[in-house]
Amino acid sequence: MQKYQVAIVGGGAGGMFCALRLADAGIKDVILLERNDRLGRKLSVTGNGQGNISNEQMSPEHYFSDDLSRVRRVLDFFGKRQLIEYLTALGGLFVSDETGRIYPASRQAASVTDVLRFALSNRGTVIRLNTYVNSASKKNGRFLIVSGEEIISTDYLVLCNGGCAASYLGTDGNGYELARAFGHTISALSPSLVQLKTEQAPIRGLKGVRSECLLRLFRRDAACADFYGDIIFTDYGISGNAVFRASSFVRAEDEISIDFLPKFGEKELKELLAEKAEKYPVFPAEDLLRCIVNSSIGKCILRRCGIGLQSLIRDIGSKIPVIVSMLKGFRLKVLGTMGFDNAQVTKGGVYMRELDEGLMSLKVENLYFGGELINVDGECGGYNLQWAFSSGAVVANSISERIKNADR
Repeated sequence: MQKYQVAIVGGGAGGMFCALRLADAGIKDVILLERNDRLGRKLSVTGNGQGNISNEQMSPEHYFSDDLSRVRRVLDFFGKRQLIEYLTALGGLFVSDETGRIYPASRQAASVTDVLRFALSNRGTVIRLNTYVNSASKKNGRFLIVSGEEIISTDYLVLCNGGCAASYLGTDGNGYELARAFGHTISALSPSLVQLKTEQAPIRGLKGVRSECLLRLFRRDAACADFYGDIIFTDYGISGNAVFRASSFVRAEDEISIDFLPKFGEKELKELLAEKAEKYPVFPAEDLLRCIVNSSIGKCILRRCGIGLQSLIRDIGSKIPVIVSMLKGFRLKVLGTMGFDNAQVTKGGVYMRELDEGLMSLKVENLYFGGELINVDGECGGYNLQWAFSSGAVVANSISERIKNADR
């Protein structure tokens, strides 16, 4: 049996960061357990491989949780500014784009993983790869971690081993089972930041088309949220930034409305199309929307309005209001999501109300949780990685304070 002061399960962003901060605080007897053959597999592909680690508009309003006031306190303790300063001190360089998303200047997510990995090796943290934790319990004041036939004993246990999303990166949700074994309650789990399945007939012919749109979510015919950004049409439904953001809210049987021209009003569009119809009366109907929307979208709009593509423009003038309404409100029924394997994040987890200010369990002393295991998830745009880093920093601070107080 091997003995350590602190054991961290999960070598992702939160686990690596927690280990680093413990080393900074002088806590050296730490082991980091990772089931994969390398650290930070999920971190290395985040932000489409570009490493969107945080956002200039960082605030609790971009998160979902059972206790947003607690989320605020975690971010106040270690937020965007502290993260960028820390990673810069480790040798990174970071920039933000026009939307506020913060990336490494290299635009390579793997380089963020490398900076953390180099720092850990320089501090001498014990790292065990290819180590799957089968179970964990607490006996006689110490935690016993079982991995295969091996048992690791530790004073403090930190569970940072991710949710159910993207199982191909080594996350199978066993952290929730470990949490349940310690008596914790897990909220309902669902995939988030994920593509949506929709009805297919209305978007026939649009596969692969990308458009910058305003997506409006409807529930029981009442508009409940708006999302601006890219929408990509697929053979199962829709993807893109606006869709990922909407997926945090959406439920099966909701409807979405797509505004293909959010920067133009209906009156302006009606006047434009009327003038165009007057200039080109004998052109085919499919030419009416050229240079206004993607040609495939234009054809789709006309078909949905019941207009033949080879009809003459002069014969469809009376339908211009209907065409404009469809351009500004193309409705689709949501059938579901593409599931956990395609999701970036898991919504749900260990309730914040079951943890103290340092993210220690209120049920089992010296048991801590970080990252995606906690019932906190953020919108698309670097918010989830910021939470992983911030929660790891808070956990490390709480453990180091408890160890120092115990030594006095």
